[in-house]
Amino acid sequence: MTGIIALGMSGGNAYAQTGPLDGSELRGHTVDVVFADGTSNSVFFAPNGQAQINGAGANATGSWSVRGNQLCLQSGNMQECWNYSQRFVAGRPLSLASSCNETSRWTARSVNPPPPAPQQEVAPVQRGERG
Repeated sequence: MTGIIALGMSGGNAYAQTGPLDGSELRGHTVDVVFADGTSNSVFFAPNGQAQINGAGANATGSWSVRGNQLCLQSGNMQECWNYSQRFVAGRPLSLASSCNETSRWTARSVNPPPPAPQQEVAPVQRGERG
């Protein structure tokens, strides 16, 4: 099997590691995927969990989700998941292995920034009468 998105359904630095691994950086963005055999597709990750997959004369719609450390695409009764251990960074390729034993190179065209780190409140310094 050459991968669910290859069939058309018929990383990183410290910045990349911040925020939850929930796919939030992909919402509303497109990722280009190149498979070992040279075929390529683009996947648009809609904010509502829908996915639009385009490639080599075949287009498909489906859904996407993140489950644990897996980024999954599903269309009809077909599903394929890829290892997802770091946030995507725009323009930086990631090599991902799939549940169908395929390795592919994923490059996000653009991404959402990670959410801001929670601010830790610091108790005000109490100074005595001497300063």
